[in-house]
Amino acid sequence: MSTWPEGGSGEMFRLVAALPDQLRASAGLSGLAEVGPLPDIRRVVLCGMGGSAIAGDLVQPLLAGGTVSLTVWRDYELPHWVTAGDLVIAASYSGNTEETLTAYAAATARGCSRLAIASGGELDGRAGADGVPVVRLPGGLPPRASLGFGLGALVRVLGRLGLVAAGDVAVASAASALERTHAVRCRPWGPGADPAEPDPDGNPAVESLARELAGRVPVIYTCGGESHAAGLRLRAQLNENSKVPALLAAFPELDHNDLVGWCLDQADRDRFVLLILRAADEHPRTSVRVGLTRDLLADQFARVVELRGGGADALTRVMSLVQYGDYLSCHLAAVKGVDPVPVERIVRLKEALARAKSI
Repeated sequence: MSTWPEGGSGEMFRLVAALPDQLRASAGLSGLAEVGPLPDIRRVVLCGMGGSAIAGDLVQPLLAGGTVSLTVWRDYELPHWVTAGDLVIAASYSGNTEETLTAYAAATARGCSRLAIASGGELDGRAGADGVPVVRLPGGLPPRASLGFGLGALVRVLGRLGLVAAGDVAVASAASALERTHAVRCRPWGPGADPAEPDPDGNPAVESLARELAGRVPVIYTCGGESHAAGLRLRAQLNENSKVPALLAAFPELDHNDLVGWCLDQADRDRFVLLILRAADEHPRTSVRVGLTRDLLADQFARVVELRGGGADALTRVMSLVQYGDYLSCHLAAVKGVDPVPVERIVRLKEALARAKSI
């Protein structure tokens, strides 16, 4: 059993360590039994923000080769092209996310098929009153720490809708794989760990990389569909858990703009670390681009690190990158001596929004 730091840092470590257990427990979530195949679904739109939306990005590799697309909508209302032939999944851990509530209202007005994923709140109440299926998540967690429940729920929902093959099997496989690597990735930050020991996928020891990131700005490059969502998650976890800014760009687009922007003075080059997230599904030409880009930019960064997901299937590989990034954000918080749990500015913003009148 790992000995975590005291206080909020230890609490977030424990929540990250619970990811495999959450994935497994998602099989028993209330409301899943109400979900069944829907005829003639043209598109799926998942409406959510922050930790409630990321599941929609993480499942994209599972939809490859299918005939129905899933779009993640992070905004108020709905895109103009959403019509009654589409399924709208409103995902809000608290059930009170105002952007998601307006999207649910818009879906109702347009006659869309609807489904809700929440732990309670107004969304749960509205959907229940409308006779809309609600998959209920356990409450009381920071939304970003409920990913196992939210992702497991979404994969199982898509499986019951006939949009993902063997969704239950994919979730179980990912949970088992993450559990096997847990002992390596969750080693507590401190003097007892060997900083030279890589993890099973060849990634740097997570606590060692966290020390290198301390006082620097992480720059995240992603390549391949399996890495893009993991990059989004990593940036958000570094923001919320580690309380640091992070930059994000994706291959091959970054080679048409971001590449040129790195013209730092010598004194500034120690302030940034480049993290390149690699994927099994990256295009062969993208693989070539990664190597060439890395060589062109190597002198602009204190260090360039490649991170790879491991596993025999897409969901496992995606989630192994997520797990590594989650632990990295916790270790960096421990190095910095900050509590990863509170998100005070978000709380203050929500309080101010509650007092503010709409423009």
